[in-house]
Amino acid sequence: MLLTISLPRQVLCFLGASPRTSQGEAAARVEGIVSAHIDAVWRTARRLGVASRDIEDVAQEVMLVVLRRVDDIELDRERAFVLATTVRVVANWRRSRRRHPEELTDCVEQVVSRAEHYATQAADNPEQALERVRKLELLQAALHEMTEPQQGAFIMFELEQMSAREIARELQVPEAAIVSRVRRAREVFARCLARHRQAHSEAHSNVRERRRGA
Repeated sequence: MLLTISLPRQVLCFLGASPRTSQGEAAARVEGIVSAHIDAVWRTARRLGVASRDIEDVAQEVMLVVLRRVDDIELDRERAFVLATTVRVVANWRRSRRRHPEELTDCVEQVVSRAEHYATQAADNPEQALERVRKLELLQAALHEMTEPQQGAFIMFELEQMSAREIARELQVPEAAIVSRVRRAREVFARCLARHRQAHSEAHSNVRERRRGA
């Protein structure tokens, strides 16, 4: 999904240009950064449980952080900075609404939305579409069971392919802590995968039993 957001000019005026960057230069660079990485912002926020109706607000907040820190963002760290900022913004979004990981909003909405998308894209191959939906359900279930720090580390490391060193640098935590979070998140995912496979196997066994009894 491509999400496009324009940086409000009144926001630029309110915040003012940074000491080393004019308003025009800041706006151009921020809009370039966000345009390049907005899909990653959307994916990360959704995976962390942000409802589709709140995505634009979260993305706007990420943009404002990028604007405030534009002079501090190195050219080769733009994507890492945006992803880490998204994780922080979502954490604040949760706290401001007094939500906890186990209460995240719309897993069903997300699965249904993706199911409709894949059904449309693969109408001639419903089994493949169904398998994609099942994988999404598994991922969402696993993320649902992880702690907030584990979620952020898992998404950035496993799904967005950032290194532990990059994540640690952007989140300002020890690299060993990131490695530990990823390890524990993988354990959670492995348990969810085992349950998923067990349920899938039992479902197939039940189908075979019904067919033999028919």
